[in-house]
Amino acid sequence: MSARYHAVVWIDHHEAEVSRVSDDEDISVLVSSHSSTQRIHHRKGADGEHLATDTGFFKRIVSVLNHTAGILLAGPGEAKFELMRYIKAQRPDLAAHVYELETVPHPGHAGLIALARERFRMAA
Repeated sequence: MSARYHAVVWIDHHEAEVSRVSDDEDISVLVSSHSSTQRIHHRKGADGEHLATDTGFFKRIVSVLNHTAGILLAGPGEAKFELMRYIKAQRPDLAAHVYELETVPHPGHAGLIALARERFRMAA
């Protein structure tokens, strides 16, 4: 896939929908965390210790984002911010392509594509 694609990532604590969008097509991949009980963001556990960030989850998401012209990170909670911190630390070259972080509930696949096209001003 070439850099003519933009990407929108909708992420929560359990999964991420990564959609690569161009003027005339979209390709989506669902990336799941290995554990549905594991939190992506740092949150204190019962013993007061912070739970570890699922870096493997982030690494799988980032692998889909290579060769994109622009990236929008969206989701309802903190996971998008944790992903952005991971991208800045591990892939500063990719961090430069993140246009926006937006707090939104999951709009469904069609809504996600529409959001990406609106933000990147692409023709449908």
